[in-house]
Parts: sequence; C-alpha cells; structure tokens
Amino acid sequence: MKALRITRRLALLLVHMVVGIAVVVLLGHQRDGGGAPRGRFERAVRWWLARIPRIAGVRVHVRGVPASAPVLTVSNHVSWLDIPVLGGLASVGFLSKEEIRRWPLIGWFATRAGTLFIRRGAHAAAAVTERISGELVRGRRVHVFAEATTTDGTDVRRFHPRLLAAAQATGSPIQPVALRYLPTPDGRPTPAPYHGGAVLFPHLLRVLAEPRLDVEVHFLELIPTTEQDRRGLADAARQAVRAVVVSKCEQANPD
Repeated sequence: MKALRITRRLALLLVHMVVGIAVVVLLGHQRDGGGAPRGRFERAVRWWLARIPRIAGVRVHVRGVPASAPVLTVSNHVSWLDIPVLGGLASVGFLSKEEIRRWPLIGWFATRAGTLFIRRGAHAAAAVTERISGELVRGRRVHVFAEATTTDGTDVRRFHPRLLAAAQATGSPIQPVALRYLPTPDGRPTPAPYHGGAVLFPHLLRVLAEPRLDVEVHFLELIPTTEQDRRGLADAARQAVRAVVVSKCEQANPD
C-alpha cells in the first residue's frame, strides 16, 4: 500500500512538473518590469504551487489573513514544503540563494516565477536590501525565511535583521507568519522537517509515503517599521512566530 501511494504521487508530481513547464511557456511573458508574474501567469503560478501539497497529501490549515501588498512577510523555515504551501496561499516572491538558479528545471521555473536570488559574500546585505526594496516599491509581497536555515520546527532560531532592512527602508509593514507541521494522525512526529543534512529525494519519498500530513499557517498581526530599529523588528517578528510555534508544540507534547 505504501509503495503504491508513493508511486502514484510521484507520477502525479511528474505530470504536474510538465504542466508547470507549459504554464511558463504559454504565459511566462506576463511579467512586470521586475520580472514578477502578473495577470493570468500570476494566478497560474499560485495554482501550480498550491497543487504540490495536495498531491503530496499535505492538508493546509490557515489561521489569519495574508496582508495586502506591499508587505514583507517573515517566517520560520521547516521544510521544502514551506514554499509551495505559502506560495499557494498568496502571490509572493521568495528570497533564495543563488545556487538554486542553477538547479535543473527547478531553477528555471523559480526564476520565471519571480524568485529573488542573492549571492553570498561581502556585499550580500546591500544586495538583499536593494532587491527586496525594489519589489516592495513595485507593490509586491515578498517572503523571507528569516532564520536563513531550516530547523526541526519545535523552536524558532534568531531572525537576521539584515533581511528586514528593505521593509524599513521603504516603510512597508512586516507580517510574521508561523509555520507548524502537526504530528501524523497516528501520533508520530511529522517527517516534514528538512534539516540536518537531509537529502531531497529520500526525504521526498518519506513525505509521499505518509497517508496524510497537516500544516498550520498562522498569518499574524502586522508590525509597523517606523518605530523600531532592524534588531528590534527582527526580535519582534521572531517573538510573534515563536509564541505560536512553541506554545503549540508544548500543547502537543505535555510533560
């Protein structure tokens, strides 16, 4: 039964990748001056991303409402599933490392879907601020995984202030978003976290093997950027996300 489930879902994902290629080829010209999808292409990208969790057997439970753009949304980072989960709920540009641009097919699709790529190095902070600021000025929603790494999802690491600088520079609000993957229906820890040297394909198979996974997405109250410095903004956003993640984990695992 498990092998059949994995095979079926893998086949559906492969078909879905082909559909994604067709979407880009047919509608990829519908982009604004910064390269972000617009019109039918924007709606198609959102639909395409939303289908990935469904094919993988992931149920998405939404709490709160995504803020209207322009806004910088910031969250904890648990899994590769975070991107299709969030991207399927609201049109958003993600910030990603430059290396992903060179990944076969994934990098091609991400580039045309409006992902913002940054290089590591001495001038990375300035480049990040400039790229995100440009998107916010154009009226876009941009999402940052402010921990800059993935975790097991039971706590929230320090948020990097430099990733929030663009919101302050443009006067755009920040919306914290808390991601929490629930235990499996039979009470086991979720296999969703992708961290600690995990390899993508074996991890994908573990996710697809589960009859069902659940993730909560909490869109939290906006944080204005005019009253605090970057460190204060980062701490306030982290505290808002952590209040949800840690309290929920404690409820699920009482002493």
